[in-house]
Amino acid sequence: MTSQPDQKPTEGNRIDPGGFLGHFDLERLESGNGRARHKMVIQDRHLRTLGIVHGGVTATLLDSVMGNAAWTLSKPDHYVVTVQMNVNYIRPAWVGETLFATGEVMHSGSQTLITRDEVRTGQDALVATATATFMQVPHPTGSGNIPQKEDEA
Repeated sequence: MTSQPDQKPTEGNRIDPGGFLGHFDLERLESGNGRARHKMVIQDRHLRTLGIVHGGVTATLLDSVMGNAAWTLSKPDHYVVTVQMNVNYIRPAWVGETLFATGEVMHSGSQTLITRDEVRTGQDALVATATATFMQVPHPTGSGNIPQKEDEA
């Protein structure tokens, strides 16, 4: 299993970085070879008015999984950071629904990676799609708390 520099796996494949993403209860189902798949169960705290999931929650799920997919193909000792993302919202999600986000790298260049993603419910209803561009950024020298990919360890 690989992990993003800003994420650490805990309790199985739960993503709990102790920061912003800790509010989403993401579970990493797949990560490697330019692909990633995450799972999230919508809870009350993820909702906006009208009882539907907030668009920022959906965008965060999309960004996280595409970033994970991009990171699996990044250069050794590099982060990936989002430099552009486009989201298309198809239908709302409601509390209790399980969302599955599947991201993949469409192009891996020397500096940037282009990704695409879609979020679907457990019943396979399309919730959102996205594309994004990620830039590879070297880790600061001496950063001892950044997880390594399995092939770098």
